[in-house]
Amino acid sequence: MESLTKDTFDEFLHGSSREAVARFRAEYERTKDVFVLNNLGLALLDVADWQQARDVYATLKGKKEHVSDFELIGLGMAEWFMGHEVEAIQWWREACEADYTDAAGAIDGPLVLWYAGQRLGDEKLVKESLNKLKKFWKVQDYRIFSKWPGTIAIAGFLLGKVPANMFLYEWKWPNLEDRRLCRANFWVGMKHLEDGDETAAAAYFKSAFSGAKIAILEYEYFLAKWEYSLTREPVNP
Repeated sequence: MESLTKDTFDEFLHGSSREAVARFRAEYERTKDVFVLNNLGLALLDVADWQQARDVYATLKGKKEHVSDFELIGLGMAEWFMGHEVEAIQWWREACEADYTDAAGAIDGPLVLWYAGQRLGDEKLVKESLNKLKKFWKVQDYRIFSKWPGTIAIAGFLLGKVPANMFLYEWKWPNLEDRRLCRANFWVGMKHLEDGDETAAAAYFKSAFSGAKIAILEYEYFLAKWEYSLTREPVNP
């Protein structure tokens, strides 16, 4: 998902997302490069320009012959942040059938469905998402994995197959640890929220987005910022 113009992406990671929006927009007009469009979508989400972000992800979806769950989750997030829960869930259900998966063969659509079900108090949606997640957790013992297995790790955690300590602290993702911590902290926060502990949940949400900005490549970064802003203070991009 990184821009072909590395300097522009580095400026994004180390500078203002508001300034990055203008740079990525100008670069996309010049190059029509889908990687730049991806980055523009990230920057727009980070500055809470939901409508523009939705338009970018819709454009991105239309430009790809094979759609990944990333574009569909991005569309759903923009709709969710605008208060359009029904439309968000439709996109996230479509993400469950996405063409692209992670390296281990799992997709993230069921995870965001679980998130939506929890936030809406929709037990049917939670059950639907858990049934989908069961298809990805195919091992008897989580200890078979020596390092973080990506989306499968989150599936196992939400299904109650992986202890929180292993999930958050013991598994590692070599060279991508900042991104793993973003993901893990967000989902641990959601489990605390499920248990009614908003204070603990907020602390994990803040940890999810307040580390290295490279974590912005994970959709959990935006969901964590959103959840934190609901109970604490808005986050300055």
